[in-house]
This record gives sequence, structure tokens and C-alpha cells, in this order.
Amino acid sequence: YKRQGLRAPAARPPGATPPAAGGAQPRPPPVVTAGAQAPQRPAAPAAAPTPANAPGAEEIPALRQLATAMKQQNHFQRLALTEQTNSAAVKVAYFRLAKLYHPDTLPPGAPPELEKLKAEVFAYIGDAYRTLTDDKSRAAYIEELKSGGAGSEVDVNSILMAEELFQKSCILVKARKFPEAVKMLDEAIKLNAEEAEFYAWRGYARFFMAADKKAAQPEAFREIQNAIKRNERCAPAHYFLGVIAKLCGDAPGALKHFKRTVELQPDHIDAQREIRMASQKK
Repeated sequence: YKRQGLRAPAARPPGATPPAAGGAQPRPPPVVTAGAQAPQRPAAPAAAPTPANAPGAEEIPALRQLATAMKQQNHFQRLALTEQTNSAAVKVAYFRLAKLYHPDTLPPGAPPELEKLKAEVFAYIGDAYRTLTDDKSRAAYIEELKSGGAGSEVDVNSILMAEELFQKSCILVKARKFPEAVKMLDEAIKLNAEEAEFYAWRGYARFFMAADKKAAQPEAFREIQNAIKRNERCAPAHYFLGVIAKLCGDAPGALKHFKRTVELQPDHIDAQREIRMASQKK
């Protein structure tokens, strides 16, 4: 899945101006931090009606109904599974729904309501997936349901606020305002602590904050590897590792990361260019 409107930064030679970032990249399921509260904001004015010919507008009525239904459902119901399910079936159900409702499936120029609805629906799907895919947490959840509990609630406001902060942080990275970007990513992670791509961008921004890039490389790698541990298919994380490796003089390591990026996202222009440049040097 590709994020619309963002493009990952390109690598530069050592000593060059840091590459700007802001790329169209795959995203894992959004994650809610228990108890996290989104900052209070003034009520926004009523949105203008969505034009009927806007990209994806035809999906909005069904998504409204689905979001309302999922709000009342437990995790099994959200994934259309029974309590007798296993982790393999949970994964199959999750990926089936991800192809339909992941926010990165939004068409270019999609109306804001469609973006919000997909984020809300996928928040429910992602929370159900994380709870049910692990045998221990699934068993504990079943016991909670048997005791009359409704299960953990999804804090959609926190997810949406975290996503908004993330989008702004990408703009800051592109503007090379790395300290401000890191601060904003810190806030996003507080609201949605297991969103893999947040860690990848924060590690990348922290790397460029450091005066000594060689000394900063190990810590940046650790944080970006943390993103990959959470979601191995996080293309931005692999690309960022390639950028950092190249800037630190590790051409073979950089090429490996760029190739992995293209495996995950075949249309990744910057990674494709890095691979072509490396082949021309041979």
C-alpha cells in the first residue's frame, strides 16, 4: 500500500545537504496506546458536502455504516471470525480487509471524509488484529468477553491526531527542520506507540540532527530497525537504512537496503535511481 502525497528522501554523497523526505510509502496498521488522549482542539466548522464525482466518493455511505457498526462490535466480529479461530486465520482476515480499507488505498484527490472514515475503520481492524493474532492476548480477550467486558476500546481520536502529526513531521523533514520534526514524531508516538513508520522517520531525522554522522549511525540504525521489527515490510525504513549506509560510506550495505526497498515497493523512484547509479559504477 502506498501513502498518497509523500515521497521518501533521496540519498546524497557524504557531506552533501541532507536529502529531503516526504514519500509515498507503505504503512502498517495503526496502533492505539491505551489511555492516550488526543489534545483538545476547537470544534471545526461543518465540512462542505463531498462532491458526488470526487475520487472515492461512492465509498463514503457504506464506510459510514461500517464505521458505526464496528464501533459496537468486538474484535472477532470486526474481522468476521469466531472465538474458535487461530492466529493464521486472523492474519488471513486482516490482510483481506487491509486490501479494502487501509488508508494508503485512498485514490489521489480523495475527499477528507473518505480519508477519515478509512482511518477509523482500519483502526478497528488493526486493533482487532493485534489483539487476536497473539495466542495469549486472544485467550485473555476471550476471558474478558466471557466475564461481560466489552474489550478494549479504540481511541480513534488519538489515531487521527497521531496521523496528522506524522504528516506535519514529514513536511518538516523535507524542510530540513529536523529538531522540530523529531519533537512532533515524539508526540505522534505517544498517541500511537506501535506505528512502525513513525520510528523510521524519527530515526532518520535524528541522524541528520547529529553533527557527527558516523557516531550517530548506530543509534539511527537501532531506531529504524525497531520499525522493521514492528513491520518488516515498511519500505521507508529499508530506504532510510540505505540512505544512512551510503552517507557513511557503506556502499554494499546501502545497495542491499535499496534493493529490499524496491522489492517491497517496485515503483519507489529514489531507490530505483540509487540502484541504477550503483550499477553504473561497476
